[in-house]
Amino acid sequence: MSNQRITIRDVAISIGSSIVGGVESLSFSVKRDGTFAYEGNNYFPVEIVDGKIEITGEIERAYIDAELINLICPSNQSIWPSFTITGVITSGKTPGRTATLIGCKFDSFDVNGLGQDGYAKNKLPFKALNWKISE
Repeated sequence: MSNQRITIRDVAISIGSSIVGGVESLSFSVKRDGTFAYEGNNYFPVEIVDGKIEITGEIERAYIDAELINLICPSNQSIWPSFTITGVITSGKTPGRTATLIGCKFDSFDVNGLGQDGYAKNKLPFKALNWKISE
């Protein structure tokens, strides 16, 4: 099992091509389980196969443009749409590179929970479907 915790800065939250917010502090981890592959009646494994990947994270002090979200997502839509997070890595194995988290969803989020300044008052845990690191 491999678990890597990464922190990023200069974070943008986008839905489609529209940037709907930013984040002061964000960290995420990528957890990959490895399993052994056996051949025939062998007692010793012949290979270690990459298993399931889980990407989870936590956003602290997010700014969300509620007006823009209301334009993108009709008020009768009760589910927050998936979004993309992009930022510069400050820790982990590749600092200075850009990380993109794709297909993100908040565990729970209420636009009405935003302060008048548009900042979320609580930490926002999220999950992502995929990630990539670019130069």
